[in-house]
Amino acid sequence: MSLPAAAEIEQMTPMLRQYYELKLQCGDAILFFRMGDFFEIFGRDAEDVAPVLELVLTSRERGDQQRIPFCGVPHHSARNYYLKLLKKGYKIAIADQMEDPAEAKGLVRREIVRTLTPGCIDDPDGLERDAPNYLMAVHEDPDTKAWACLAADLSTGELRIGRLSSLTELRGYVERFQPKELLARKFFHDEIKTLLSSYMVDRRLLVEPLPEAPLRDRAEQKVMLTEVLGKQDLDSQPSGAVPGGEALVTATLFYFRSLQASLQQFMNVRPLHESNTMVLDETAVRDLELFETVRRRQTEGSLFREINRTLSPMGARLLRFFLGHPLIDAAQIRARHAAVRSLVSLGEERLAEIRVSLKGMGDLDRLATRIFGLSAAPQELARVIDSLEKAKWIVENLTGEKGEKLPEDLYKAVAVGLKFYKLPLKILSEALCDQPQALGTGLGVFRPGYDMTLDGLNEIARSGEGAVDAYQETLKQRTGIGSLKIKFHKTFGYLIEVTKPNLARVPPDFIRRQTMVNCERFVTVELQELGETLVSATDNALAREGELYSALLGELAKFRMDVKSVAHALATFDLLQSFAWTALRRAYVEPRLSDDGKVELRGSRHPVVERYVGRHAFTPNDVSISTEKKHLLITGPNMAGKSTVMRQTALAAILCQIGSFVPAESVRLPVFDRIFTRVGAADDLSRGQSTFMVEMAEAAAILRNATPRSLVILDEVGRGTSTTDGLALAFAILQDLSRRVRCYTLFATHYHELVELTADMQGIRPMQTEVVDRSGRIAFTHRLKDGASDSSYGLEVARLAGLPETVLAAATQFLAQVPQPKAPTPRRLQGASAVPAAQSQISAQNVVLERLAKLNVNRLTPLQALNILAELQGGSTAARSAPLFPEESC
Repeated sequence: MSLPAAAEIEQMTPMLRQYYELKLQCGDAILFFRMGDFFEIFGRDAEDVAPVLELVLTSRERGDQQRIPFCGVPHHSARNYYLKLLKKGYKIAIADQMEDPAEAKGLVRREIVRTLTPGCIDDPDGLERDAPNYLMAVHEDPDTKAWACLAADLSTGELRIGRLSSLTELRGYVERFQPKELLARKFFHDEIKTLLSSYMVDRRLLVEPLPEAPLRDRAEQKVMLTEVLGKQDLDSQPSGAVPGGEALVTATLFYFRSLQASLQQFMNVRPLHESNTMVLDETAVRDLELFETVRRRQTEGSLFREINRTLSPMGARLLRFFLGHPLIDAAQIRARHAAVRSLVSLGEERLAEIRVSLKGMGDLDRLATRIFGLSAAPQELARVIDSLEKAKWIVENLTGEKGEKLPEDLYKAVAVGLKFYKLPLKILSEALCDQPQALGTGLGVFRPGYDMTLDGLNEIARSGEGAVDAYQETLKQRTGIGSLKIKFHKTFGYLIEVTKPNLARVPPDFIRRQTMVNCERFVTVELQELGETLVSATDNALAREGELYSALLGELAKFRMDVKSVAHALATFDLLQSFAWTALRRAYVEPRLSDDGKVELRGSRHPVVERYVGRHAFTPNDVSISTEKKHLLITGPNMAGKSTVMRQTALAAILCQIGSFVPAESVRLPVFDRIFTRVGAADDLSRGQSTFMVEMAEAAAILRNATPRSLVILDEVGRGTSTTDGLALAFAILQDLSRRVRCYTLFATHYHELVELTADMQGIRPMQTEVVDRSGRIAFTHRLKDGASDSSYGLEVARLAGLPETVLAAATQFLAQVPQPKAPTPRRLQGASAVPAAQSQISAQNVVLERLAKLNVNRLTPLQALNILAELQGGSTAARSAPLFPEESC
């Protein structure tokens, strides 16, 4: 925060001195400073946000012969502007006028009435519809030195906590939850920003101090946890005990409360990772393009966008959650498949009717939070009523072939939720329930007869309006001025407008109030008295209505568990119907879980690629993996479909384990505990890591964490270094996966030598993407079949890509002149001790010639040449036992 010096501020106008007093209180927040009908922004804040908000940046005198930059927005539309800033990661402070300017003596008193941060938004208009809005917090327990990590969504009441093995693990959780704000103790901020620097390159993440006082006050922790969650510790919560957890939860809730946010929506603390779901790391999420494409980071082209046929915001968010956390419990997966099967059996016509009833469903999760926080507008409450009405219709009209309710959970939840539904339905006005989107706060919220006092005040207000109309007609007749009008003005109340041509006919009892360009405005004693009566009645009616509405919200807050239950059930149902609709429209089939561990995909398709190229243009593939041959070694040229078939296999597993049907003719899959990928090349220069370093780091993570129940996708491992080193690493990684890890593996490579090198490994099955020669030109069928490809067809692919023929001719000539290296045998890669007796009879002469042929003379130093020559002179045994790869790199 950069502020003028205190002496400099003293020279400014009283208004700007007040502004900077408040600016000092709100720190780095953008201060919206109320001045009459506008909120104004000054100084550096104005320079920062004017281009973001597309406002004109101007300046004004500041009292010391200098000017200060400023911009402003109308107070009635300020919400739209600060919500836009919040979405872009800014922190906002609202300073409002605390007294009527007309009655203020001197400078109008202003105070900061609300501070808003990107992770503390409960207004649905400021939130992404289909994504959660997380705030994260981390804390190191001083006693155990263990790190705790928390994720909270203020808009829905979701609260999760778990333990980190170290602070570095935070990066993975940030990638997974993608918070808008992160809390940590101030002295950890630099370390955390360095750790998350690559994440923050293209994402704005606000890092704020974690409140210190609650971290050390155990008594305060017990009071806060009991008040909000009903328990004074985490032992009885779904999350279980976490070292430092009580301190972290309390500090986070304290932070929310300091921003005047409601805490009523928080009802329990769940674990950071659910034990019945899979951990998908950020690499797999990125490589499989679950939520956005790799190249352009757009949702268009992602799996989420392709299969999202939900019709409610909470259904879309639930789909997003399960895509990132597939189920690993077979019983739960089968139950979800059964529910989707029931909905598919209804057919497209009936399911379309259900989808119509879901359209326009309100965001019950977030709207309920507004109700419990006593901040919901009447139209938001009416939206909840409308959503419960839709849910009621669904459970009353949705039955299976045998008459059973579908789904049972929704039926039970809505039955409970109707207790909430009936209460406001009886007392809210019919107009509010019929057209909630067209109404705001004000008169007309409650039905007539609900409150006699309110009815009386409304009647006075209505009769007063009629009296004003009648008085206007009286004045027209008395003065003969047919164009005379009575209008209400905010400052002067009711005024009589007379156009200038009629001013000569104005009676003496008209009292002049304003002179305008085309008319003059007057008042009479009778009109003043009538206006005061009408304004008083209207104000009293609004005040009474506000009291009754606040009391209603307080009463409805008692039903928070019921409404949350309905919201979750509706989200689940919306998710299931989305799966069913996609299955019917895209010809997806129900997968079966294989108890024998086999993978059998028949006619498997990539859900996104087939959409773009067309169903008939896409070539389906069969993928079969047995427990004896769990590793597919796939060779073939670029563009032949290796990456696509591997990705679609992983996507089939994810779709199966979130409960969806799968794009294929038939599917049998085991339940995978993890899915790992290493696809393509990517730098992480912000952390000083090259493409090859990133590749090796991701491969290392796979080798450390994969189990026999994991699915591993590896594409072109070892291409980021020299050919010899890359081949050695690819061989060693594949060997380790096969012999030690024994996971399910799809390993694509251009190292055709690997086929021969792994020939004696029992668990590896060579596969290839088919290439056919048509009149001297190759063509790709994109079919996966048994066997190995003998070439990468690099020149042919280059020709298809449009490389000039002169370049291709030069490359062809080069290949003809340069001898191709002979592939090393598997035994040589494993060392001389494994060389069979037959190979030991190779003549010393041949060995020496072979080794000499592999030397790069231009790269040898004189000393290296002398050492190699002495070694060769020492005899054939030394020549044969020398490792192959170090000389090739010379």
